[in-house]
Amino acid sequence: MSRLTSMSPEAIRAVFSPDMDSDLIFLLTIYDPQTGLPTVRLADNFTQRLTLAPYTETPTEVYYGVVSRGEQFLFLPMELTLPSEEEAQAPKCSLVLRDVTRFVTPIIREISGPPKVKMELILSKTPNTVEASFVGFYINSFSYNSDSVTAELSMIDYEREPFPMHSFTAPYFPGLF
Repeated sequence: MSRLTSMSPEAIRAVFSPDMDSDLIFLLTIYDPQTGLPTVRLADNFTQRLTLAPYTETPTEVYYGVVSRGEQFLFLPMELTLPSEEEAQAPKCSLVLRDVTRFVTPIIREISGPPKVKMELILSKTPNTVEASFVGFYINSFSYNSDSVTAELSMIDYEREPFPMHSFTAPYFPGLF
């Protein structure tokens, strides 16, 4: 089933019409692989200034982002290749974060395993309503340079896992022999 069938009519209009009064905003949450708690929350657009900790303003830095369901998402320009919905393979996508402020790079250097990722789409007029959600993705690899961070995301491909796990041998299945 297509994701468009689960989105509201306003969100579908925002996807296909450039002159809408509400923008479609992409939210990204990266979780710590050890604790399972959110490490980074990012948005590809902004609706307001962020003033709560850890985004308190300084004379040299002002933070912009989105507040959705009580959580702050920091604005960071990004490019996303959305996952395909083909049945022959597990969904994969790639994400490029334009990290010119060097906010994300120190965080990803400390990640010691494949972090889980949640991707959501919201409208700027209704930031507390999630239009589409993509869960179950893990970041397989990071690469970065002076101005961007690239992440390759994929889901666990259960079709490549062996089934059944055990061979039908006497120690595992004595009733067969």
